[in-house]
Amino acid sequence: MLIWVLLILILFLCYISNTIQYYVKYGLYVLSLSVISTITALWVLVTCKPKSSENFRFAVWSLGKLKYVYGWEFEVHGKEYLMNDEPCVVLVNHQSGLDLLGLVEIWRWRYHFTAVGKRSLMYMGSFGLACYLCDAIFLDRWDRAKAIQQMNAVVDQIHSKRLKVIVFPEGTRNHEGSMLPFKKGAFHIAVQSQVPIVPVVFSSYDSMYNKKNKIFKAGKIVITCLPPVPTSGLTKDNIPELVDSVRNSMIDVYNRTSPPKTKSD
Repeated sequence: MLIWVLLILILFLCYISNTIQYYVKYGLYVLSLSVISTITALWVLVTCKPKSSENFRFAVWSLGKLKYVYGWEFEVHGKEYLMNDEPCVVLVNHQSGLDLLGLVEIWRWRYHFTAVGKRSLMYMGSFGLACYLCDAIFLDRWDRAKAIQQMNAVVDQIHSKRLKVIVFPEGTRNHEGSMLPFKKGAFHIAVQSQVPIVPVVFSSYDSMYNKKNKIFKAGKIVITCLPPVPTSGLTKDNIPELVDSVRNSMIDVYNRTSPPKTKSD
């Protein structure tokens, strides 16, 4: 009986307060990630099949259901650019930890998708363990020599495993709209591998999720997969121009597909 009273009280407080609703919904998201990660890690350990991108399939399926809980709708354009067996580097703008809900809309484990993240993510409990067991790629931001070695290893894996490697080129979350300057690591990987870059743009979350104003509500996000950008024949000397070209094209799509920015209180 007490549980039902507490549940009704929480729902009432969420109804009258956007701030409480924000923290309850985000807390539910973090809890869901923890549960999904734990189940994923246990399943991989039981089946004894570590370090395979196919292990992501339960996590991808489970995360895909959360959009119904939050009332988030995804409109995806250009998905066909990723629905093949060809290796590539997938660049995605990074707005929030909630980006995972959008990624699963384009993530198909049978095409050997994986993701690149900072090494510190490995130590985030069951989430880090699950990512490691599912063959996510971790780079050391603070040790340049080690990072270069790790990127060279990624280049080898891209061809041997025919990977589609997802990277957030901004390097960190950006809650302020548009896009931060791009790091060059993903472009070095693409050029060294001589595989195409597929830019993917998520429209702004601002009208439905805003950390500063404590907004977390239903809405629609437009995901646009742009045509592959070839890197065949390019060298490291072409990378600065490549970075500017890809970033400008992604910003243009972001501006065209995003709703007007929510005004701050």
